[in-house]
Amino acid sequence: MKRALPDADTVKAAIDTVLDEASASGRRPSVTAIERRLGIPHATFHRHYADLIDTHFRPRIPTAGSQTGTDRLKTDEPKEENLRRLRQENTDLRRTLALYEEAIRQLTLENHALRGASTVIPLPTRSRTSAPSQP
Repeated sequence: MKRALPDADTVKAAIDTVLDEASASGRRPSVTAIERRLGIPHATFHRHYADLIDTHFRPRIPTAGSQTGTDRLKTDEPKEENLRRLRQENTDLRRTLALYEEAIRQLTLENHALRGASTVIPLPTRSRTSAPSQP
């Protein structure tokens, strides 16, 4: 049994509701939110209501450049925090790398010393009492 699709006015009302909720919460509105509100699958929504998306929804989405000064300060805070965190991680990684470089240098010197001072000890030959096994 197929469900009847909502009319254009119902879709417009859903678009208006999603835009209002997004504006109140400070989030960016999405077509997916409209589809969920109406209970319509993505492909079906685009097949039947593409004109409403282009004429009624997209023109009313606030652009990134329309942020107020306080909104920009709010978005800059996470950027500054991320930048600080990344700089700290970079410093920590440089310290760790320096430790590993020193460890590798020491192991290389020890390996060279062990190889240079070693002598080959000839082992006695082993006589085979039985014939070698055939694979």
